[in-house]
Amino acid sequence: MRVLVIEDSQVGRLLRTVLERDGHEAVLAEDGTEGWRRLTDPAGPPELLILDRMLPDADGADLLARLRADSRMAMLPVLMLTAAARSSASLDDGTLTRVLGKPFDLEELRTVISGLAEG
Repeated sequence: MRVLVIEDSQVGRLLRTVLERDGHEAVLAEDGTEGWRRLTDPAGPPELLILDRMLPDADGADLLARLRADSRMAMLPVLMLTAAARSSASLDDGTLTRVLGKPFDLEELRTVISGLAEG
């Protein structure tokens, strides 16, 4: 599965490593501008987006809203990471979006990714 990770901290590098070890193709973008560029690449969007809620140049929720407004990515599965949440939850936006609090357990992360991949 092709996964785009938009995360500006060491967590992003850890996620890329974990995803690659689990057999996924993972790309890391360290801010919203680079992330949006990768999302709108002519090759097409990834199969899963892992998005940090707080980025140096963007609010992850705003980026998610922008993504949902684009018909090419309206139903892209998204895992949003945030230090504000304490457990996983779904956003009530009618899409395949989950929220996972930081710090997170790697097995819980794998379970959420697996669930999003199955759609």
